[in-house]
Amino acid sequence: MEFTISKRHFLRALHRTHAVADRKNAMPILSNILLSTDDTATLRFAATDNYLGVSATAPAEIRKGGSIAVSAKTLFEVVKNLPEGDVHWTVGPNHGAEIRAGKARFRLPGMPGNDFPVLADPGTAVFSTLDVDVVADLIAKTSYSMSTDDTRPHLAGALFEGEGGMVRMVTTDGHRLSKCEHKLREGLPPASFSMLVPNKGISELRRLLESDGKAERPGKAGDEPTASVVSVAKHGGNAFFRRDGTQLSVRLAEDQFPPYNKVIPQHQDKRVVVSRALLVEALKRISLVSNDKSGGVRWMVEPGSLRVMSENPDVGEGSEEVDVDYAGPPLTIGFNARYVLDVLNSLSDDEIALEFAGDLDPGVIRPANDTTLFVGVVMPMRI
Repeated sequence: MEFTISKRHFLRALHRTHAVADRKNAMPILSNILLSTDDTATLRFAATDNYLGVSATAPAEIRKGGSIAVSAKTLFEVVKNLPEGDVHWTVGPNHGAEIRAGKARFRLPGMPGNDFPVLADPGTAVFSTLDVDVVADLIAKTSYSMSTDDTRPHLAGALFEGEGGMVRMVTTDGHRLSKCEHKLREGLPPASFSMLVPNKGISELRRLLESDGKAERPGKAGDEPTASVVSVAKHGGNAFFRRDGTQLSVRLAEDQFPPYNKVIPQHQDKRVVVSRALLVEALKRISLVSNDKSGGVRWMVEPGSLRVMSENPDVGEGSEEVDVDYAGPPLTIGFNARYVLDVLNSLSDDEIALEFAGDLDPGVIRPANDTTLFVGVVMPMRI
């Protein structure tokens, strides 16, 4: 195997793939990244931990084809620190790789490329096309309420759905729930998929969306969408995400996501409109004297005001009043301050609406001028 590739292209492909390699797995091959040749001008990179798989391509001058698996961590660090310019790669006896760039020389041990696991294949799955910023917004507004308990796989992930002209993401950890929806941009075909993506898959999808997304060459008819869109499909128990020559596969959770529509209250008769920034600052300050374990703060809602209070015999007490738009009956209710802050910090709206039914009923948080596309539900606390 022999090729020449620019450091920029080499590093870009490694950046997109190396993090998936699992250095702690009992199978040594999974700590490696696979380099293989597709043709005389394309180098393919692949990494997997047997749950996630990612592949990417880069333009290269291939003089001799082949494949080799090399330590992902070592290769990434070496290439990152090479001088700018072309990188020359040759594979010698016993799968040893020699790297030359400028006056720098490295020799890295490798493993046979044939020993590397085969990544999941989408086959003939039909891909839906979504805007990158839409999917990124879905993740930003829901990922905080995923459970981190992997023993509860039905909660340790995000329900990701495409339904006609709408795409949505829903997460819950049993204490709070977040649902965000977006209408597809005009001109995009209807979406059709439903998948429960584990939290590790959501994290890697976020990395894919945050990459620069710049195509290396002008797009041609039939090319995968680049830059501002991501393609999504489900096939054989795996989700597939494609962007700008990179493909991510995620083994999906087989469990059923809870019926989220039954959790979202439908008949909240008390609606409080408040400045998001002012409420965030009040919650941050008053939570300083809340119980370390529960993080509970008490809210006293009255016409024109919302008072945030906390009392902790070991630390002290505090209260702060925030002006609100509210004309209903008084209400006192308790919440975990961090849960509410997670919702508020995910939003960018100047004003948010707090909706209540009673002191033991879930609280609902929405942007004040958007009653359908985002909803955050937080269970109350007895304080």
